[in-house]
Amino acid sequence: MSLFAEQKPPAPLAEQLRPKSIDQLLGQGKARHMIGAFLNQGQMPHVVFFGPPGTGKTTLSRLLARLLDWEGRSINAATAGVKEIRALAEEAKGVWQQFQRRTLVFIDEIHRLNKSQQDVLLPILEAGTFTLAGSTTENPYFSLNQALRSRVQLIPLETLDLEAIQIGIQRALDVLELEAEPEAISWVAERCGGDLRLAYTTLESAAMLAKVQNKALTQEHVALCMSRTSLEGGKSSDSHYDTASAFQKSLRGSDADAAVYYLVRFIESGEDPLFVARRLLITAAEDVGNADPQALVVAGHAYRAVQVLGLPEAQIPLAQATIYVAQAPKSNQAVVALGKAREALKKGVRATIPKHLRDTHYAGAKAMGHGAGYQYSHDHPDGRQQFLPDELVGARFVPPLDRPNPRPSRPPAAAGTALDKTTLDGLREWLKARQAEQDWFEIDAATAAESLSLDEAVVRKALNELVQNQELGFKRVFQMLNAETGETAAEDTPPETTQES
Repeated sequence: MSLFAEQKPPAPLAEQLRPKSIDQLLGQGKARHMIGAFLNQGQMPHVVFFGPPGTGKTTLSRLLARLLDWEGRSINAATAGVKEIRALAEEAKGVWQQFQRRTLVFIDEIHRLNKSQQDVLLPILEAGTFTLAGSTTENPYFSLNQALRSRVQLIPLETLDLEAIQIGIQRALDVLELEAEPEAISWVAERCGGDLRLAYTTLESAAMLAKVQNKALTQEHVALCMSRTSLEGGKSSDSHYDTASAFQKSLRGSDADAAVYYLVRFIESGEDPLFVARRLLITAAEDVGNADPQALVVAGHAYRAVQVLGLPEAQIPLAQATIYVAQAPKSNQAVVALGKAREALKKGVRATIPKHLRDTHYAGAKAMGHGAGYQYSHDHPDGRQQFLPDELVGARFVPPLDRPNPRPSRPPAAAGTALDKTTLDGLREWLKARQAEQDWFEIDAATAAESLSLDEAVVRKALNELVQNQELGFKRVFQMLNAETGETAAEDTPPETTQES
């Protein structure tokens, strides 16, 4: 037995700043309101808090047992098994029988429980042996089975906003007894991704650097301790599905800028690049299709490049394919055709295959009339014969391919498009108004485009057409300057001009 009082090492800054009451919790208005209502009743349902890191899940779970004056126990699902869960249930029974006190069990990273471990919880929760408070950074609709979800109250915690993070940073600076430049506070708040724990960890390390130099905390200090912006991600996190959805919808919507942004978010969050390449492949087929069949080829080569190169080099062909697919013309012809054909089958139209199309390779097939009347299409290119079953003759599953124009993130060039008479007439009137002010005048295509509410590329093409039609003349004016003074060589001599049509 030690003769000295137990000495504990200093707790990390994040632990020192952990809220001691619900009111000290930053943000999470909805969650605090729900928990407050439960505490007022002195009761607590089984709950699972889910949300990004550093938003208060563990803090809330730890607060509950103390504020309810219950026994509190905690385990981490990464190291716990069925044996530990059953042992906690037995202990909770004993506490209730001996002291009439309820037990709250906090299971951190509850998404790590496998199916059998989750199933063990079911009868325990139904009997109320202990009250569960779980926490997870994963989406519980993916990571927890339906039977467990139906027995718990799911409480989402949102990413902390900039104001909440800045309040937390100021609390940390007060504890550290350190002054900080405003730029340093903003830098951490904007780059911690709403993760208050990351902000605290960064400040704790940066404070050591600042105190060694006997200086206020600067942006240089915090930048050294947090080398990259925090991003939600990972192949199993909720944001994985959100980013994938945004990426594919940006490709479909022809916004190359947004698609490249989400591509970089994928890469920086540690996403498997082959997953990204598969998204490109499916979008090239589903949303571009035969409007530009080369899109599938480009996406396929990008997939192969990822396999051969790996990151970081593979990000270049991924970006190339992303831009190509986003800027390609779009058609969902294949998806629509599949849907219509499948709908025919769902309606029970499983029609008989015409005899002239049936297989004839086995003995007796021809005797049953299989293949009779079939015309080999290469020998009869102009021949017409029935291919659909009798019950579906005239059905149209494949919509016409209208080859829509692409919608890139920058205005397309007007080359190759016909100019309508209204556009040319409007430009003629605008030019005549300019000529009324000055015989020879400069033309700024951007100004003309803005005045006429046209694309600049359209105005340039229209001007070229007027020149070719000899309706508009232009000249280039040159004048020699004195090499020493920079003044004109012959002040009274009018400049020589060249007029071209």
